[in-house]
Amino acid sequence: MPFYPAFFSKTIKPMDALVILIPLLPLLAMAVIGTGLLFGLLQGGKREGFTADMATWMLTLSCLMAMALLGGDLLGKNHGYFSVGQWLGSDSLNVRVNFTTTGFNVGLAALLSLLLALTSRFATSALHRQAGFHRFFAALSLFAAAVLMVVLSANLVGCLAGWILAEVCGYLMVAHRYQQPQATENATRVFITQRLGDAGFVLGISLCYAWTDSVNWAQLQASASELSIGQATGIGLCFALAAFAKAALVPFTPWLARTLDEPAPVSLIMIHLGVFVVVALEAVFMQSPFARAVLGLVGFATVAYCYIIGKTQTTMQGSLLFSALAQVALMFVECAFGLWELASWHLCANLTVCCLQRLTVADAFKPAAQAPALVSVRLYLLSLQQFWLDQIADWALVKPVRGLAQDLSYVDDRIIDRLVGLPSVGVLPLPAGYDGPESGSEPPQATPFAKSSGLAGKLTEWLSALLHWFEERLVLRSPGKQTSTYGRQIGHAVNRFEQVILRPRYLVLFVCITFLVAF
Repeated sequence: MPFYPAFFSKTIKPMDALVILIPLLPLLAMAVIGTGLLFGLLQGGKREGFTADMATWMLTLSCLMAMALLGGDLLGKNHGYFSVGQWLGSDSLNVRVNFTTTGFNVGLAALLSLLLALTSRFATSALHRQAGFHRFFAALSLFAAAVLMVVLSANLVGCLAGWILAEVCGYLMVAHRYQQPQATENATRVFITQRLGDAGFVLGISLCYAWTDSVNWAQLQASASELSIGQATGIGLCFALAAFAKAALVPFTPWLARTLDEPAPVSLIMIHLGVFVVVALEAVFMQSPFARAVLGLVGFATVAYCYIIGKTQTTMQGSLLFSALAQVALMFVECAFGLWELASWHLCANLTVCCLQRLTVADAFKPAAQAPALVSVRLYLLSLQQFWLDQIADWALVKPVRGLAQDLSYVDDRIIDRLVGLPSVGVLPLPAGYDGPESGSEPPQATPFAKSSGLAGKLTEWLSALLHWFEERLVLRSPGKQTSTYGRQIGHAVNRFEQVILRPRYLVLFVCITFLVAF
């Protein structure tokens, strides 16, 4: 399905100019509500009607503009492209603020603006006299502008700007009850998880510019046939990572369960944006069978995961989220088989049904499936814990990053500060009860070294034992106290270096560097 015209002419039809109003009107509503919050005019329960009406009417006008643009496209009145001006120019890099006014993008923008207007209407009664009423509508207006920018932007940089802005707004709406610690923790988890996808998006833009000399969607579609299989695979995998994180596919699924308390279907809209990016890159993925195979495998794994997890949900909202995610994962499978038009229609239909259900179905408890309904009792218990994906993420990502931060802090305190002449945090302390060979006290017993496995582990263990023998025989028994102290410090530093290089996060870092060099 074509998304963008193959070429642009200099003639801009009047109907094309409507596209600038579609994200601009929600942005104007956010500016008005934000100004009122800044000057204390909209606090507590005062002027809730003004805030709700401002957001609802601006979103409604944006929806009408999108409908008019869609009608002009169906009647052939649109040229297909509207440029506001140049944002950045450097050598061959030319980034313009431009929008597309034809194709599937306009239809999806009209559908999203309609759903966001309905969301504003339903949220008015749901949040009446609640704390954060005005903040929520300001964030909802900004989220609407960001989502419409993602869909209508004609270049990758504008799409990335809306992509990140939508994540920030999602963070604000998940944490709208920031007085509760659980709300802020959930919002932070959601935001950090999606930042992993942003890294893939930025890397994909860099590869597109390096291999096609452009960051425009149209140019990328036209140049996709000239890319080699390796280049198409590199670009496809980068954007696939961004789509997986945004669409909450395995292993990024746990962030979706943390959005159950949001009063609007923001997370449902966000997971469908991941499908939109994949469908927009149809020409690139068709050049890479491996990238499409990755889409299919991850999508199939997510479908199976959601089917099992959905059996143990005890609320209607939780069941709705995982059923919607299963449909989104099925769209990735359709893209893997080349059914791009089917995936596009599936995207629009599922987005409409899920958002309307989220707005109209009250959150109620429902009986969870019993263990015999699943394959086995063990699988049932695994589904209750959601396969420990959160705990696995903590072990694989949070703990290594925290340890890396501690290592960098140690290097800064012990090496960098000494090089620039800052006061040192202190030397390594001597063992308790031992002041050196001249004190007359007995040295403490040496702690046994850790046992390792494998050839590399055995070599490291042998080297550690040799260094420990050298330290104990030649340094600790030396006649000079100062020499002994320096030698002991060197021995402790060597042992710390040995412990650091054996940590798995550095192996993961080396693997990532290898992939970056390969692509």
